[in-house]
Amino acid sequence: MKRGFGPTLIVLLLLVVATGGFIGYRGYQQWQQQQAKKKPVVKQVIIRRSKSPNVITQATTAKAIDVNTGKVITAARVFSTNDKTVYLALDLDNPKIGTRIDYIRYLFGRYVDHGSVKVDKSRTSNLAFSWVVTRPLGSRPDGEYKVATYTNGILEKRVTYVIEKSKLSFVSVENP
Repeated sequence: MKRGFGPTLIVLLLLVVATGGFIGYRGYQQWQQQQAKKKPVVKQVIIRRSKSPNVITQATTAKAIDVNTGKVITAARVFSTNDKTVYLALDLDNPKIGTRIDYIRYLFGRYVDHGSVKVDKSRTSNLAFSWVVTRPLGSRPDGEYKVATYTNGILEKRVTYVIEKSKLSFVSVENP
C-alpha cells in the first residue's frame, strides 16, 4: 500500500479549487469595471419654473409642410416605416431675437436625438424640424416616439407620434 497518496490528492484538489476561485474572481472584477464605465449619453434636466414662456403655441407632426411658409399641409400622428420625412411644425408667438428653441426625441423612452435653433428674425411665427431617412433602401424604426420641445431650456410642449410597419408588408397573394 502506498502511503501519502490521500494527502497529496487533498492538496491537489485544494490547489485546483483555489485557482478556479481566483480566475472567477478576476473575471468578476473585469466585468464590474466594464459596468462602471457605462455612462448615459444624455442627461435631461428639466428647469422648474413658475411661469411658462408660452412661445410655442402649438406643436404638430406632419407628413408634408409648405417650405415657404412653414405651415402644415398634411398633419399626421401615425407614419409608415417607409415615410421618408417626418416633420415637427411649431407655431410661435412672437419670440424675441436670440430665443433658443430645442427638441429632444425619444423612442420607447430612450434618447434618439436632439436639435436646436436660435431665432434670428423678428416676427418669426413658424418653425419646423424634419427627420429624413437618407439611405436609399432605409427605413426608420417602428414604435412610439415622444418629442419634448423647449424654449430657452424650459419645457413647453410634448408631442407623441407613432411609426408603424408598412401594411403592404403583411399582404400575401394566394394562388387559386
